[in-house]
Amino acid sequence: MFIHNEEGVRSESLTLQAYRFLRYALMSGRFQPGEKIKLKEVSEDLGISQTPVREALGRLVSEQILSQVDRRSVQVPTLTTERYTEIRDLCWTLEGQAATRAAELATEEDITQFKVLYEQFCQACKDQDQAKATVANANIHLFLCELADMPMLSRIVRNLWLQSGPVLNAFAYFTNPTDGASHPLLDVIRGLESHDPEMTKKAVQADIVTISDSVLAKLDASHSAENSTAR
Repeated sequence: MFIHNEEGVRSESLTLQAYRFLRYALMSGRFQPGEKIKLKEVSEDLGISQTPVREALGRLVSEQILSQVDRRSVQVPTLTTERYTEIRDLCWTLEGQAATRAAELATEEDITQFKVLYEQFCQACKDQDQAKATVANANIHLFLCELADMPMLSRIVRNLWLQSGPVLNAFAYFTNPTDGASHPLLDVIRGLESHDPEMTKKAVQADIVTISDSVLAKLDASHSAENSTAR
């Protein structure tokens, strides 16, 4: 469920190792929107043959997370404002549904684990580490979906976060929950602790909107600058 560090688990198949490596790379800013991912370079980075890397890239293409360029390379899509808005709206709806159920099902152990992920996000924000903050925030949202015990929904949401990962790294602004102001993720914790479905739902949706607002503002500015240059 989580976006794992690229070190992976060495007992896994080489294809799964490559797949996990690429997922983490997409969420942590290793690849930029529009960048080509070359089969040979990833293979050399991982120290494995090109076959499992090709299979992992093919899987990401089939999941519409990457786009096929030619036989030896794929590309990170450059999201338009409209495409990102669609992803945001889907996350808002699906994660709201998951949060409602998670609040009903979450155990004390689940809430403790959620708080651990929250602390990791806080630390990344304090360190002003955009890549770690992006991954940590994604893990919080994915874990909440996992608590809902809805595997199909979780799979869809994970892919949506992977599609938007490079754009989040390029344009998102994550506020530090410990700065004193109220933060939606704190309300998510309160909602889980009180088993309040409506509070948890509204809080996770508020966090999605907070993130997307900063992304959309910068996406619009970026596209406007590109159009001006083109003229």
